[in-house]
Order: sequence, then C-alpha cells, then structure tokens
Amino acid sequence: MEKIMNKVLIIGSGGREHTLAYKISNDKFVEEVHCIPGNGGTLELAKNYDIDIYDFDSIYRYVKEKGIDVIVVGPEGPLNEGIVDFFKDRNIEIFGPDKFASQLEGSKLFARKFMSKNNIPQPKYFECDNIEDAYKIKKDLGLPIVLKADGLASGKGVFICHSEQDFEEALSELFVNKKFGEASDKISIEECLVGEELSIFAICDGSDYKIIGDAQDHKRVFDGDKGGNTGGMGAYSPTKICTPQLLENVENNIIKPTLKGIADEGHPYLGFLYVGLMIVEERPYVIEFNVRMGDPETQVVIPRLKTSLFKLIKESIKGKLKDLPIHFSDETYITVVLASKGYPDKYKKGQKISLDKIKQNSGAGFIFHAGTIYSNSNLLVAGGRVLNVVSYGSNLRNGIKNVYAQIENIKFEGMYYRKDIGQKGL
Repeated sequence: MEKIMNKVLIIGSGGREHTLAYKISNDKFVEEVHCIPGNGGTLELAKNYDIDIYDFDSIYRYVKEKGIDVIVVGPEGPLNEGIVDFFKDRNIEIFGPDKFASQLEGSKLFARKFMSKNNIPQPKYFECDNIEDAYKIKKDLGLPIVLKADGLASGKGVFICHSEQDFEEALSELFVNKKFGEASDKISIEECLVGEELSIFAICDGSDYKIIGDAQDHKRVFDGDKGGNTGGMGAYSPTKICTPQLLENVENNIIKPTLKGIADEGHPYLGFLYVGLMIVEERPYVIEFNVRMGDPETQVVIPRLKTSLFKLIKESIKGKLKDLPIHFSDETYITVVLASKGYPDKYKKGQKISLDKIKQNSGAGFIFHAGTIYSNSNLLVAGGRVLNVVSYGSNLRNGIKNVYAQIENIKFEGMYYRKDIGQKGL
C-alpha cells in the first residue's frame, strides 16, 4: 500500500531548491521536507543538514536514519556524478536522470553528437582541443562565433565572440588560463544563431512526458544584455514567443526524439528536462540541454504550476505520468535576481540582509533565497546570487511593476540587480 504522508529530501542550496522545497512542503501528501544542505530560506520550511552533495555515502546514512521516502535532485553536478545510479542501486526512490543520460548536460560534445545522431535541429558545431585548430574553425564559420567548454561550468563556460579580440580572450580563458579546469580540455565551437532565446521545461517518466512551462531567462549581468554570462539574472513565464504551433514543433522535433534516442541507448529518461532554444524565423534550434530545472526559471515556472509537483514526481517515478492532467495559473510570473556587487566575478560575502519591510511570501509574491545563510539570528549574504524576488500580475507589464515594487523593500550592502527584466517580452 502506498504511503499517504511522505518525507522528501531535496539536494541543493540555491533559489531553485528553495522554490522546490516551498512547493513540495505545501503538498497535502508531504509530511516533512529535508534539504542537503539548503540555505537561509529553506530553513524556514524544511530541515537543513550540512552534508557535501557529492558525499553519497553520508547522504545515504541520513536518508536511512530519517526515513526519507523520495529524493529530488536540484543541481546538475551530483546528477553528472551518478547520484541517481547510487541510490537506485540501494532501492531508494530518487527523481532525476542517471549518469549516462546526464551527459546531455555534462558534456556539450556528447549532446551535440547525440543531436546529430537523432536529427535534432542544432547549430553547426566542431569539436576542438587546441588553439591552432580553433583558428582554422573560425576561418570556416566566421564571426560572430560561440565557444563552449565541454564540461560543467556553472553556466559560465559559454563565450559569444563578436570580434577577433573576443575570440582571443575566450581561447585564452579556455585553453591557457584553464578557468574551467578539465571542463575545457575540449570545447565545442559553434555557429552563432541570431534569434530569440526560449526555455521549455518537461517532466519525464522514462517513456512519457508533460510540458510544465516555458520561460525567458536573462543571462548577462548588466541591463541591455551587456556584460559577462551569469547563472541567470531574472526570468518570466509564460512567454509570448512560445505559441501552440512552436510548442508542437519543439515536442515533435526535439523532445520526443530526445527521449526516444536516450531510451534507445538503454537509459530511459526520468527527471526534469530543460530545453534551451534559439528561435530563428519561427524555427527552434537546441542551444543546450539541461538535465534539471533552470535557476532562476524554476522560480517562475513552479509557482505558476497549479498541479501538485509532488504528485507529478511520484507518478513519474512509477512511470504513470501519462494520464495526469497539468494545470497552470493564468497569471504571468516574473523573478529578479538580487546579486552581490561584483558577481559573476569576485563579490563580497557576509553582509547583513534586511527583509524587515517585506512580508515573506505575501500576496504580492515570494522571496526565494539563493546565496544566504543564518548566523547568530542574522540573515547574511553567502553567494553571488543572493535572493530571487518573485511576483506576478494579470499580464507581464503588471508583473514587472509588482516585482520592482517588492525590491524597494529589500536592502543589503552592494545589492545589485538588473532593471530591465521582462522588457523583451512586452
């Protein structure tokens, strides 16, 4: 007989994990939420425990000791290291793709070769492992050109080069300075597609899937999409670019062949699938796959979802997702990331955060924590991306107005945020 009340463990410590914890903790079938390691926000609704997310043996002991029923993995790192395989071998229910399938994100070149094999639309690309060959490839592709570290680089291993100087600096970071270590031993050099970016999210049970939302992210650190790449400075959902016709195209030509292709390799895909797209003249091309929810896109996609997230996860694990209906809020959701000045490079930590003037998770929206910790009852900055302010409205314009009104009530030294989140969707 299936358990009525469940204990859920969420792996991770960012705004994405706080959002998942918030949604799951409010589910009628969930008794307790635990987070490893969690952050200052999850502490208010879950039990945080400070274990390294790559220490699978210690996590296993915690799971057994606390009677955890289901594990939900937030970040890509542990997925890429095989956390799902580890717990499946020990008969623990865990939600996420196995180590093989996680290569769709863990190796840009694995993903590109997989897409070629399965006729999934993508930009032209070349594999490269040295500077001399990189120049030959540039001669063929021309400028602008995109360079990507093959391995995981926290969303910062992508260089869009518009000039010779950009290209030289990117090669220096990747091959000479080894900014990303072994992740850039090989790189993918790609044609630069010009269009509009779109993220589409699916939940998958190994054979079937459901679309759980779409969003537009803002990757660059400064207004007007200027400055360096970040993990994301804000997002909104839904988007006007994701029409029913486009979504049908994405499902038929990208999502279905991806799930069939990975299953044909002997690794049915269980978990969240995040498809990063460039839309060029109404045609979608895959810029990247991620094998988990986006951050900060989760902060707008998940609150907009009216269907029980926990039920979606449980039915996926059982392989019974097919008959579960999905319902969405009619509101438009928007999130703005509050960062510590200097992010994504060197930034200050330890500043006190004042939320005195704001009511947490009030009717106006939500505050999801990312880089925060509590120390001596004070909420402190502990990461580059500090807080995610989420709001909503009857349309995007109202959502934008509401979210920036919320931000006026939050203070910490060196607080930085983009002032133009959502403008491209108006």
